[in-house]
This record gives sequence, structure tokens and C-alpha cells, in this order.
Amino acid sequence: MNTRTMKVTWMALAALSMPLLAGTASAGGAARQPKPVPAVAASLAKVAVNPTDVVGGAQATGTVTLTSPAAAGGFLVALSSDDPAAATVPASVVVPAGSTSATFVVSTTAVTNTQSSLIIGTAGTVTTYAIITVYTQSAFSQGSVSIIPGNNGSGTITSQPAGINCVIVNGSGSGAGACSSFFPAGTVVRLTASAATGSKFQGWRSLPGCSDPSRIIVSRNSNISCQPAFSLK
Repeated sequence: MNTRTMKVTWMALAALSMPLLAGTASAGGAARQPKPVPAVAASLAKVAVNPTDVVGGAQATGTVTLTSPAAAGGFLVALSSDDPAAATVPASVVVPAGSTSATFVVSTTAVTNTQSSLIIGTAGTVTTYAIITVYTQSAFSQGSVSIIPGNNGSGTITSQPAGINCVIVNGSGSGAGACSSFFPAGTVVRLTASAATGSKFQGWRSLPGCSDPSRIIVSRNSNISCQPAFSLK
């Protein structure tokens, strides 16, 4: 084999070993094109409300969110409330083309007692919801702390800030002083127990919200109960 023949053979083998790149000419001469990525159809992901707690008569903002941007023409989400006496919404909201979310107004009305309403969004086979709670003004702004007598001893429970001055005699409330009081929501209340003569204070029983009676955080529209244990010496 002469030098020219060896050179041609080497070039042929090299050409066969080179992979064809996407977008370059194929063996038939036609250019390869990348495969198009199919568009992912949007669907409803969630419904949210902010704020979730309001006084009756106030408004909140609802938001619908999609899994991907809405296609041309927008994406329609049907809306409803399961308690229109407390909260109402428009019949629907449209997410604009190219967007993944849209907002709407949640209107509330004055109530005589606290009510929670589901704000429901439906699109195709997907239904999801958020919860808004509508309060009276007093329920929204305050909560209460109460003392539950226990054991057979006697003593007094006081609070800081002032409000509770509960006298317990032989394991029951004597009726003297206040064993329950309202405080503004968010207030940190500290309870102090003082045993009467002939009794001793054995500690607090752990109850929901009262695991640390020296630092009780008052929650709106709720009562936190605490139980001291006074026993006879």
C-alpha cells in the first residue's frame, strides 16, 4: 500500500468515527433540528387569602396560583364561598396569559359570632381552598385567661397585668376575687400562686396554652385555662 492510499484510508476512518452533531447535515444531507419541547398545560395549584383573620366588614386579598404560565386567552378559575353570610368573592377570576397568578377581593360582613369561611377555587378537575376567619371586634382584639381550682388546699392566684385575683379555699373557688379575666390579644400574662396558711403550693398542672404560667401569650377569641395545685400540709 502506497503513501497516498494509506492517507485516504486514514481520512475515511476518521470521518466514520466522528459523531454527527445535532443541527448539522446528516448522512442524507438534511440538517437535524432539535425536537420541540411540548408546552405544559397550566392547572390550578392553590388558593390563598391574606390576611386570614379579619374583623367583619374588612376586606382581604385572595390569590390563585397556577402550576405554569397561563396560555393565550388566560386561565379561568371559578370562585365561591361556603359561608357567604361571612365572606363573599367574585364568581371567577382570570389569570392573564403568561402569568402564573391573579388576585381578587374577599369581602366580609359584620358577624355576631366568629365564623370561618372556605374560599374555594375550581378549574377543570382541580378544586382547592383557603380559610378566612371573620371576627367580632371584641373577639378579634382580646382573649381570656381562667383559673381552674384543684386539689384540697387553699391559696390565691394573681396576674400581672392585673385582672386575676382568684381565691381558692379547700380546693374550690370561694367566689372572692376574679378567677377569669380578658386581656388584649398578644398580651403576655404572668400568674403567681401564694399558698394560704396550712396549705402548700405543689405546682401547676400542664394544660394547653398554660405549660408556662409565668409567660402566657393571650390569643384572640380564645380562653386559656390554668390549674394550680394547693394541698394541705
